[in-house]
Formats: sequence, C-alpha cells, structure tokens
Amino acid sequence: MPYPKSPFRDDVDAGILFGSAGDEETTVNEIQKGLEILEWLCQTPEITSFRVNTLKADPGDVREYIRTHVQKVLGADSALKIEQHPHCEEAIIIHHPKVANPQLKINDNEVIVDTVCAAAVLRGAHIYAPGVMGMTSGSQIGGHVSVYADVAKKCKKGLQRVYNHKKIFLGNGIIKMDRHQLFRDNHNKIPPTGVAVKMVETISNCPPLLGDDFLPTGVALLQNLPSIICVHVLDPRPQDTILDMCASPGNKTTHIAALLKNQGKLIAIDKTSPKIAQLKQRCETFGAQVEVIQADSTKLVEECRLSPKTFDKILLDAPCSALGKRPQLLNTTRVKVLRSYVPLQRKLFQNAVQLLKDDGMLVYSTCTVTLAENEGIVAWALKNFDLDLVEASPLLAGQGLQGTRLKEDDLKKLQRFGPAQSIDS
Repeated sequence: MPYPKSPFRDDVDAGILFGSAGDEETTVNEIQKGLEILEWLCQTPEITSFRVNTLKADPGDVREYIRTHVQKVLGADSALKIEQHPHCEEAIIIHHPKVANPQLKINDNEVIVDTVCAAAVLRGAHIYAPGVMGMTSGSQIGGHVSVYADVAKKCKKGLQRVYNHKKIFLGNGIIKMDRHQLFRDNHNKIPPTGVAVKMVETISNCPPLLGDDFLPTGVALLQNLPSIICVHVLDPRPQDTILDMCASPGNKTTHIAALLKNQGKLIAIDKTSPKIAQLKQRCETFGAQVEVIQADSTKLVEECRLSPKTFDKILLDAPCSALGKRPQLLNTTRVKVLRSYVPLQRKLFQNAVQLLKDDGMLVYSTCTVTLAENEGIVAWALKNFDLDLVEASPLLAGQGLQGTRLKEDDLKKLQRFGPAQSIDS
C-alpha cells in the first residue's frame, strides 16, 4: 500500500483517540475500529464533491459544465462518473475509484513536497511553488519528474539530490519551474508563485483537474459531502430564524441561505476580524443575505449579544481537532492539544441550548473523528440539558462509536462518516 497505517507518531494511538470515556476499560473492538479509522484517514477519498449555489445557478447546468470541463482536460472518452447526489441535488459528485496497486513509472528526477502540498496533490491539485521543498539537479522545464511527500520532515528547502529519508510516492508530473526559479537567492524576499509541477498521474487516481477556479465566480465551490449533508440535517425553511454559531469561512452559512432562498432570518457569528472579513466576502460572492456579527460564541448570553430562546434552528459546527480531513500523511498534533477542544465545545453548546427555542433544533457537527469531541459531547449534553436526541435526516453514514454512556438506539441516531461505507468522502 502506498499510504501509511496512521498519520500520527507514536505518542498518539487509537486508544487515546477512540478509547472509552471515564473509567471504563477500552475494549479490543473499540481499538480495532480506531485502527481502521486511522488507516482510512491516510487514504484519499474516492469522490470529489462540488456544492452548487442554487441562488445563482441550476445544479443540472453546473453538472454539465463540469462534465464538459472534464472531457476537455481528459478527453471525450473519459470514464469518470459525474452525477447529482440523490439526496442533495445541489451536490455534484465526481467518482474516481482508487486503483488497488497502481503501476506508475518512477522517473530518475524527483521533487519533494511538504505533506500539506501532498494532500492537495492527492485530491487533484497541481504543485505550486511554495510547496516544493527539493528538486534534483539537472531537472529541466518540460521534463518528467516523480513527486514524493516528505513524511520525515527532514528535507531542507532547496535540496538538489535524491531524498533518502522517509517519503511517500505521490505520482508523476511535468516540470513548469526550474530550480533557479524556485530556490534562487531572493533579496526582495518575494516568494516564488505559480504552478511548479503540472501533475499527470497520482496514486490516488484523482485527476489533476478538480479545483473550482474553472467555474464562474459564486456558482459553486468544492465542499466535502458530509458538510453538505450537515446543512440538510438542519433542514432550513424560509420561515425559520437560524443561527450559525461558528460560521467562517461561510461555506455552510451560504448553503443555509440558499436553502432558505434568502428568506427567514439568518445570523452568522465568528470571533476574529480576519474570519469576519472572510465570512462577509463569501456571503457577498454567493449572494447570501446574512446578518454577520463579530462576537465570542462562548459568551453570547453572558454578554447579552443575543436573547435566549430566539432561534428555531442552530448550527454548531464547532472548532475541533480537525482530524477528519483526508488524506493525512502526517499529523504532528500533540495529545495535550487534542484534549483541549472539549471544554470549548461544551461552552459553545451551553450557549446554543440557551439561545434555542423550546421546540427548536440544534445540529452539532465537527470535522474530526475523536470519541470525546463527538459521541462524548452528545452524551454530556443529554446528561446536562433537557434535550431529546433525534435521528439525523438524511442519514447516509454509519452510526456512532461505542465508549460513552450513549445507548445503542442513541448511537443509531448519530451520523459518523468513516471506513467501509457507501460514501467515501
């Protein structure tokens, strides 16, 4: 297998991430499921998804626009399957199933990239200059090169020989910028920009064409399918008053606005000025009518920024350890940091409950996989607040993990994306 078994180093294991909460002993089954999730995190999803902005475009038209773009880049006989999701018609899905043992040629010349760049490459990006760590001497523009990820984090910028530390083969590409352009002495301290290597093939089988810059501005954006489904679970309706508590960059906010058809009332909050600027820009680009407020969502009630029992529906897409992003070839997050999010999530949840109407609906979501930040928060909330847990709809993923006080019936109401499911996102 070209992918590692875990993105973490030895101090973070399955027991820490997925072990039982409290004093209960973690079972072998829980650890085994955790190991499967860790391996899954390292692998590239088999689909790429776009979310169409229905305030500006028709999903069917955008699907055909994407199909035409794919055929232009890959040829009219491209076998990529492109479809609208049956439960979320504004989601355009491109299927690129992985090849079990890709037989790709290894070139003499190589490029080394950091792991952030590597993840983007495996999701369909070309290699931009800032991500290049090394390039063998003698590599010339137009030449073919093999690309590797530096998972040892020991490659020094400007390396000109073959890298002999731990690395992962990503695929092959064509050089667009040479060593002089990438690593020359730059007295003005202006970093090089632009595509350094145009990818031709990757071990993920995800074609290098799936950025969203080929689409008209504001028409659609790349968005993972679980994020799209999350807003459908919230079920925005034109008469609703809705709060998005941690809204930047605005992907879910603009989706809510689209499902509201810019009716009802939608308030979006984030804490810092840069995040507010990003949120406002996304709303403007997508034509979303949103009241944007800069505030600390852990103090909304305490500081009287919003009145209790105001909202029909609240989305709490909480800050988290973000371990659900795929693929992850290396993650250096320490255990102390991983454990720091739960107190913040509880404070946010506490405010959300106070702001929700008695018959209102609160959707809690994260982009992480740990037990403590997901099932653990739900179990804590049901213990401490007068809340009823209802089944997510649409329910397209697997049930929650064991290891908390949640009963089996409760776990079936949760929605956890993971390995061995029909949606590999």
